[in-house]
Amino acid sequence: MTIPTKQKGYVYDSDKGKLEMREIPVPQPKPNQVLLKVEGGGMCHSDLHIICGDNPLPGKYVMGHEIAASVVLTGAGVDESRYPKGKLFAFYGPNGCGSCSNCRKGYDNQCQTHKNYYGLGIDGGYQEYIVADPRNLIPVPDGVSAPVAAATTDAVLTPYHAARRAGITTGDTVLVFGLGGLGINAVQVAKYLGAKVIACDLREEQCKKARSLGADVTYVNLPESPLNVDVVLDVVGHRDTFYLAQKHVRPRGKIVPVGLASTVLEINQHPASQREIEIISTFWGTSAELMECLDLVAKGVVNPQVETCHLEDVHDILHKLEHNKIKSRTVIVPKL
Repeated sequence: MTIPTKQKGYVYDSDKGKLEMREIPVPQPKPNQVLLKVEGGGMCHSDLHIICGDNPLPGKYVMGHEIAASVVLTGAGVDESRYPKGKLFAFYGPNGCGSCSNCRKGYDNQCQTHKNYYGLGIDGGYQEYIVADPRNLIPVPDGVSAPVAAATTDAVLTPYHAARRAGITTGDTVLVFGLGGLGINAVQVAKYLGAKVIACDLREEQCKKARSLGADVTYVNLPESPLNVDVVLDVVGHRDTFYLAQKHVRPRGKIVPVGLASTVLEINQHPASQREIEIISTFWGTSAELMECLDLVAKGVVNPQVETCHLEDVHDILHKLEHNKIKSRTVIVPKL
């Protein structure tokens, strides 16, 4: 395979506040790095928040933090038997160093050394070729396609980690707000953990999809009377859904804000304190959990809903994301 010297990539420049397609160099792997060809690059609302200035990350870098890619070339010091040419890997986006105290404890999503992530501060998947540290490459099981593997790195991993943080277990009742790319998977994860799942979205077609994937009850408009659920997974993370979460969670129940629609969320302090509601923060997930998620997908326990597009379609898809017209996870794939 001939490796080109130039490629197309979408570069975000924080000084300009713009995402632009550019011709950029194909990176060369340094010692202990791997060069891979991007086979799937997921598109996430987080990217939109950065571009719109809601959550800016300074610098100039290729965006796209949901990545599946196949090995092209290994740098010096990399065991080629573990990273053979053509082998498909999913990227562990949080980019843990592997040696700090948090990484050693298994909390590599809270790495104390690396503060930038693939596609979020360092070059990510909105390009054709990418270099990576081998420790952040997770083998994709047989039967899992590159687009689905790419989506799994965030759209499955994030709700899976959130559900684990909440301690969801058999017999719990879980309310899921938002049935887009993450929320649909949150429904499936909660069902896998043994919960009864109530799901809510303003779009009836998404409620129908959630029911087909295991939701027990769905609502476009929640009832006035509190549902008294054990756990709320707020995949929207808007001030309005967070308010409703506080209303519908039971005393001593748990709320996990997963989405980032609002930068500030308000707690109704008196009733929240009186009812001892637990608010649990969450961020992405660990590399061990990503392995578990890929296994669940391979076994058909979780079925990520994925659509594909090409690199040239990025701005059109981001526009649709902004206007809530995307019903699943959109993943960039190479043109044949």
